[in-house]
Amino acid sequence: MQSFAAMSSDSRNVAVAGLAGAVAAIAGVFVLQAMSGKKKSKSTKFDREVQEQRAQTMGVVGRWTKPVVIAAPGLEEMAANLRKRLGCEEYSEAEGPTLSLERFKSNDPNLKFHWQRVIGRKIIFLFDTVDQSRLFEQLSLLQALQGFAVPDGDDNTTKWKSYVDQGKYSWGRASHVTVVLPWYRPCQMERTSRWSLQGGKWSNADSEGQWLDVPTAQVMARLLSTPGSVPPMPGPNASLDGMPLMPLWRPPLELLFLELHEEKPISHSVSDLGAKIRMVRFVPYFLDKYKAEPAYPGVARTYVLFPDHGAYLRYNDCVKQRLKLDPDHILFINKVRIGETTEQEQQLRYESKGKPDGKKDSFETGDEVVIVDDFTNSGGTLFGAVKLLQSMVGTGKPLRVTIYVTHLVATYDPKVVQSIKEKLTGLGSQCRFVTTNTIPSTTDLLRDHSQVEVLDVSNLIADVI
Repeated sequence: MQSFAAMSSDSRNVAVAGLAGAVAAIAGVFVLQAMSGKKKSKSTKFDREVQEQRAQTMGVVGRWTKPVVIAAPGLEEMAANLRKRLGCEEYSEAEGPTLSLERFKSNDPNLKFHWQRVIGRKIIFLFDTVDQSRLFEQLSLLQALQGFAVPDGDDNTTKWKSYVDQGKYSWGRASHVTVVLPWYRPCQMERTSRWSLQGGKWSNADSEGQWLDVPTAQVMARLLSTPGSVPPMPGPNASLDGMPLMPLWRPPLELLFLELHEEKPISHSVSDLGAKIRMVRFVPYFLDKYKAEPAYPGVARTYVLFPDHGAYLRYNDCVKQRLKLDPDHILFINKVRIGETTEQEQQLRYESKGKPDGKKDSFETGDEVVIVDDFTNSGGTLFGAVKLLQSMVGTGKPLRVTIYVTHLVATYDPKVVQSIKEKLTGLGSQCRFVTTNTIPSTTDLLRDHSQVEVLDVSNLIADVI
């Protein structure tokens, strides 16, 4: 085994923390026993397993600092790539899964996890918000990772029904939990608008509107940030992770959002719950990849177009930093939403000295345009932008266009994905579509198209973690 002196500073810190935690655990057990007046019970097989678990945690620092990646159904491929990148431990089929998401005949959740692989470990939880029928089970698992009871082995004689009343259980926890949200489904409902009902139709144009949206994006973020439960009374007889029981220690909880539509409302909405919020953009990663392509036309011939001014405000600085483009090469289209209706202005604009007064009316042979957005439901705005671009070049002059969108929502409908494929084909081979695998249920249906490239986000997640 590597000597303490030869360890990296991070590993030495982990080792010291583990030793301190073990001391705290022993002290915590003595305090609990003194308060309850319990006598130390005769050593059991379970007790020996606990001691071995603690010895492993303290002794094999390298092993126990490796993270454990778990994932909701649908995100298994991303999880497998992430495990490989992070060097996570692999378990054979005979050893069984770390996480089992089975269901009872009633279709209610029947969750199980391998507690010995979780205690004292950093957990990376790939959380799916697309399949809303699985939200409750994922939230339940998130709670359990922050604190769970492990019944004493001899309680199997009662079919695990008496450990709570007798306090015959130990308390386990992860050391840290990172919830990764590749796609945050409620992201568009981050604020409240005032609405009026006129002739049976909703409108948000009335300043006196008497109805309000429920900002579900904020509500969901609060549910994700809720601290784990407390041990049931009369309390556990041991702490399996070496961390305090009195006062109860909970593992740090972190939410990692990838290309969130609006960041500030979500971040602020959980500021009282103690969870750490991190927001990561994939657009810079894409722009670096685009610039490194052999066919990259260079600064003078490259234009970036945003389908609305909101996207321009989000990514303008990023484009300047990554591609070093001049202001008149960073374009946007004005878009106006009234109720359910969206209108796209047929004019390309750019900001000159902070004012949106510049206009772009034509392109030359050899120019290339990259359309950038965070997500799309139907692709209508993006394909409308391509048609506008194509109308600004002379007949027979090629204009290469790359559409990039991080999240391919496509209203979660295979028919919409098929429609996007058909529209893309109709735009010709000079137009390509680049997206990511944050919503596998849609992008898996798009992979076979010759004009499509699907990027894997697991490398960026690994870098951030």
